[in-house]
Amino acid sequence: MTDIHAHIKQVALRHGISPLLVAAIIEAESEFNPRAVSRKGARGLMQLMPATASSLSVRDSFDPYENIDGGVRHLRRLLDRFHGNVPLAVAAYNAGEQTVINYHGVPPYRETRRYVAKILRRINYRGVAVIYGSSNRRVVMTESTMRPQIRPAVYVPPTRPEPRREAEPVHRETVRPEPRREILGPWAPTPMIRSVAASPRTSAIVSGVPSESP
Repeated sequence: MTDIHAHIKQVALRHGISPLLVAAIIEAESEFNPRAVSRKGARGLMQLMPATASSLSVRDSFDPYENIDGGVRHLRRLLDRFHGNVPLAVAAYNAGEQTVINYHGVPPYRETRRYVAKILRRINYRGVAVIYGSSNRRVVMTESTMRPQIRPAVYVPPTRPEPRREAEPVHRETVRPEPRREILGPWAPTPMIRSVAASPRTSAIVSGVPSESP
Protein backbone atom coordinates (compact mmCIF):
# COMPACT_ATOMS: atom_id res chain seq x y z
CA MET A 1 0.00 0.00 0.00
CA THR A 2 2.95 2.31 0.58
CA ASP A 3 3.85 2.05 -3.10
CA ILE A 4 0.28 2.98 -4.04
CA HIS A 5 0.40 6.09 -1.85
CA ALA A 6 3.72 7.10 -3.40
CA HIS A 7 2.30 6.55 -6.89
CA ILE A 8 -0.77 8.66 -6.08
CA LYS A 9 1.41 11.53 -4.94
CA GLN A 10 3.73 11.27 -7.95
CA VAL A 11 0.97 11.16 -10.58
CA ALA A 12 -1.14 13.85 -8.89
CA LEU A 13 1.74 16.31 -8.67
CA ARG A 14 2.68 15.58 -12.27
CA HIS A 15 -0.75 16.77 -13.37
CA GLY A 16 -0.92 19.69 -10.96
CA ILE A 17 -3.52 18.17 -8.63
CA SER A 18 -3.42 17.88 -4.87
CA PRO A 19 -2.60 14.26 -3.91
CA LEU A 20 -5.02 14.74 -1.04
CA LEU A 21 -7.88 15.20 -3.49
CA VAL A 22 -6.96 12.09 -5.49
CA ALA A 23 -6.71 9.99 -2.33
CA ALA A 24 -10.10 11.28 -1.14
CA ILE A 25 -11.72 10.28 -4.43
CA ILE A 26 -10.16 6.81 -4.31
CA GLU A 27 -11.37 6.34 -0.75
CA ALA A 28 -14.91 7.41 -1.68
CA GLU A 29 -14.98 5.35 -4.87
CA SER A 30 -13.41 2.04 -3.86
CA GLU A 31 -12.02 2.36 -0.32
CA PHE A 32 -8.62 1.56 -1.85
CA ASN A 33 -9.79 -1.79 -3.22
CA PRO A 34 -8.16 -2.28 -6.65
CA ARG A 35 -10.62 -5.11 -7.49
CA ALA A 36 -13.77 -3.12 -6.71
CA VAL A 37 -16.63 -3.25 -9.24
CA SER A 38 -19.75 -1.10 -8.97
CA ARG A 39 -23.29 -2.06 -9.93
CA LYS A 40 -22.94 0.11 -13.05
CA GLY A 41 -19.70 -1.57 -14.10
CA ALA A 42 -17.10 0.93 -12.88
CA ARG A 43 -13.82 -0.77 -12.02
CA GLY A 44 -10.67 -0.34 -10.00
CA LEU A 45 -9.40 2.17 -7.48
CA MET A 46 -10.87 5.23 -9.19
CA GLN A 47 -13.90 3.35 -10.55
CA LEU A 48 -13.41 3.97 -14.24
CA MET A 49 -16.29 3.08 -16.54
CA PRO A 50 -15.26 0.91 -19.52
CA ALA A 51 -15.94 3.73 -22.01
CA THR A 52 -13.96 6.22 -19.92
CA ALA A 53 -11.07 3.78 -19.50
CA SER A 54 -10.99 3.18 -23.24
CA SER A 55 -10.88 6.92 -23.99
CA LEU A 56 -7.96 7.24 -21.55
CA SER A 57 -6.10 4.28 -23.10
CA VAL A 58 -6.38 2.29 -19.87
CA ARG A 59 -6.10 -1.38 -20.84
CA ASP A 60 -6.50 -2.96 -17.41
CA SER A 61 -8.68 -1.03 -14.98
CA PHE A 62 -7.82 -3.52 -12.22
CA ASP A 63 -4.16 -2.56 -12.42
CA PRO A 64 -3.85 0.03 -9.62
CA TYR A 65 -1.07 2.01 -11.25
CA GLU A 66 -2.74 2.14 -14.64
CA ASN A 67 -6.08 2.94 -13.05
CA ILE A 68 -4.60 5.83 -11.07
CA ASP A 69 -2.88 7.20 -14.18
CA GLY A 70 -6.16 7.21 -16.11
CA GLY A 71 -8.28 8.46 -13.23
CA VAL A 72 -5.99 11.40 -12.49
CA ARG A 73 -5.94 12.42 -16.16
CA HIS A 74 -9.72 12.26 -16.20
CA LEU A 75 -9.91 14.41 -13.07
CA ARG A 76 -7.45 16.89 -14.57
CA ARG A 77 -9.66 17.26 -17.64
CA LEU A 78 -12.70 17.95 -15.47
CA LEU A 79 -10.82 20.55 -13.44
CA ASP A 80 -9.79 22.29 -16.64
CA ARG A 81 -13.34 22.12 -17.94
CA PHE A 82 -14.69 23.87 -14.85
CA HIS A 83 -11.74 26.28 -14.46
CA GLY A 84 -10.35 24.66 -11.30
CA ASN A 85 -13.68 24.57 -9.45
CA VAL A 86 -13.13 21.54 -7.19
CA PRO A 87 -16.78 20.90 -6.13
CA LEU A 88 -17.96 20.98 -9.74
CA ALA A 89 -15.14 18.73 -10.95
CA VAL A 90 -15.86 16.25 -8.15
CA ALA A 91 -19.59 16.35 -8.95
CA ALA A 92 -18.82 15.72 -12.62
CA TYR A 93 -16.59 12.78 -11.65
CA ASN A 94 -19.58 11.24 -9.89
CA ALA A 95 -22.60 12.25 -11.99
CA GLY A 96 -21.04 13.11 -15.33
CA GLU A 97 -19.76 16.27 -16.93
CA GLN A 98 -22.87 16.98 -19.00
CA THR A 99 -25.14 16.59 -15.98
CA VAL A 100 -23.29 19.35 -14.12
CA ILE A 101 -23.52 21.60 -17.18
CA ASN A 102 -27.24 20.94 -17.60
CA TYR A 103 -27.98 21.82 -13.97
CA HIS A 104 -25.60 24.81 -13.98
CA GLY A 105 -23.99 23.48 -10.82
CA VAL A 106 -23.90 20.45 -8.54
CA PRO A 107 -26.91 18.30 -9.54
CA PRO A 108 -29.73 17.99 -6.99
CA TYR A 109 -29.05 14.28 -6.61
CA ARG A 110 -28.75 13.15 -3.00
CA GLU A 111 -25.97 10.72 -3.87
CA THR A 112 -23.94 13.35 -5.73
CA ARG A 113 -24.32 16.01 -3.04
CA ARG A 114 -23.29 13.56 -0.32
CA TYR A 115 -20.38 12.46 -2.48
CA VAL A 116 -19.14 16.03 -2.96
CA ALA A 117 -19.56 16.85 0.72
CA LYS A 118 -17.64 13.72 1.70
CA ILE A 119 -14.74 14.56 -0.62
CA LEU A 120 -14.52 18.12 0.69
CA ARG A 121 -14.47 16.91 4.27
CA ARG A 122 -11.67 14.49 3.48
CA ILE A 123 -9.43 17.00 1.75
CA ASN A 124 -9.70 19.27 4.78
CA TYR A 125 -9.00 16.47 7.23
CA ARG A 126 -5.61 17.12 8.86
CA GLY A 127 -4.85 13.45 9.55
CA VAL A 128 -4.68 12.55 5.87
CA ALA A 129 -2.53 15.61 5.21
CA VAL A 130 0.32 13.95 7.08
CA ILE A 131 0.72 11.40 4.27
CA TYR A 132 -0.11 13.46 1.20
CA GLY A 133 0.62 17.02 2.26
CA SER A 134 -1.89 19.70 3.05
CA SER A 135 -3.61 21.79 0.43
CA ASN A 136 -2.76 25.48 0.36
CA ARG A 137 -6.30 26.69 0.91
CA ARG A 138 -9.44 25.32 2.48
CA VAL A 139 -12.13 24.32 -0.02
CA VAL A 140 -15.59 25.18 1.23
CA MET A 141 -18.78 24.14 -0.54
CA THR A 142 -20.70 27.38 -0.97
CA GLU A 143 -23.34 28.60 -3.38
CA SER A 144 -20.69 30.19 -5.60
CA THR A 145 -18.54 27.04 -5.80
CA MET A 146 -21.56 24.96 -6.76
CA ARG A 147 -22.14 27.02 -9.88
CA PRO A 148 -20.22 26.23 -13.06
CA GLN A 149 -17.66 28.69 -14.34
CA ILE A 150 -18.58 28.01 -17.95
CA ARG A 151 -21.47 29.50 -19.82
CA PRO A 152 -23.11 28.30 -23.03
CA ALA A 153 -22.39 30.43 -26.03
CA VAL A 154 -25.19 32.89 -26.69
CA TYR A 155 -25.64 34.41 -30.11
CA VAL A 156 -25.83 38.15 -29.93
CA PRO A 157 -26.94 39.72 -33.22
CA PRO A 158 -24.78 42.58 -34.36
CA THR A 159 -26.23 45.98 -33.78
CA ARG A 160 -26.73 48.18 -36.81
CA PRO A 161 -25.45 51.71 -36.56
CA GLU A 162 -28.17 54.30 -36.58
CA PRO A 163 -28.43 56.29 -39.84
CA ARG A 164 -26.67 59.55 -39.71
CA ARG A 165 -29.06 62.40 -39.56
CA GLU A 166 -28.24 65.50 -41.55
CA ALA A 167 -28.47 68.68 -39.64
CA GLU A 168 -31.62 70.56 -40.50
CA PRO A 169 -30.96 73.91 -42.18
CA VAL A 170 -31.53 76.87 -39.99
CA HIS A 171 -33.92 79.32 -41.64
CA ARG A 172 -32.83 82.81 -40.88
CA GLU A 173 -34.90 85.83 -41.77
CA THR A 174 -33.17 88.28 -44.03
CA VAL A 175 -33.11 91.58 -42.31
CA ARG A 176 -33.28 94.37 -44.81
CA PRO A 177 -32.23 97.80 -43.73
CA GLU A 178 -35.12 100.21 -43.50
CA PRO A 179 -35.01 103.21 -45.82
CA ARG A 180 -33.42 106.21 -44.36
CA ARG A 181 -35.91 108.64 -43.15
CA GLU A 182 -35.16 112.22 -42.47
CA ILE A 183 -36.82 113.39 -39.40
CA LEU A 184 -37.60 117.05 -39.39
CA GLY A 185 -37.89 118.69 -36.09
CA PRO A 186 -38.19 122.19 -34.94
CA TRP A 187 -34.43 122.35 -35.13
CA ALA A 188 -34.31 121.47 -38.83
CA PRO A 189 -33.87 124.41 -41.22
CA THR A 190 -36.97 125.35 -43.17
CA PRO A 191 -36.41 124.96 -46.91
CA MET A 192 -36.32 128.19 -48.73
CA ILE A 193 -39.01 128.58 -51.35
CA ARG A 194 -38.63 131.31 -53.88
CA SER A 195 -41.87 132.76 -55.03
CA VAL A 196 -41.77 134.12 -58.51
CA ALA A 197 -44.25 136.81 -59.21
CA ALA A 198 -46.33 136.15 -62.22
CA SER A 199 -45.36 138.48 -65.02
CA PRO A 200 -45.82 138.46 -68.73
CA ARG A 201 -42.12 137.69 -69.21
CA THR A 202 -42.13 134.87 -66.79
CA SER A 203 -45.25 133.44 -68.34
CA ALA A 204 -43.68 133.58 -71.74
CA ILE A 205 -40.64 131.68 -70.54
CA VAL A 206 -42.76 129.02 -68.96
CA SER A 207 -45.20 128.66 -71.87
CA GLY A 208 -42.69 129.15 -74.62
CA VAL A 209 -44.77 131.91 -76.24
CA PRO A 210 -42.96 135.19 -76.66
CA SER A 211 -44.66 138.06 -75.05
CA GLU A 212 -45.12 141.46 -76.54
CA SER A 213 -42.66 144.02 -75.36
CA PRO A 214 -44.15 147.22 -73.92
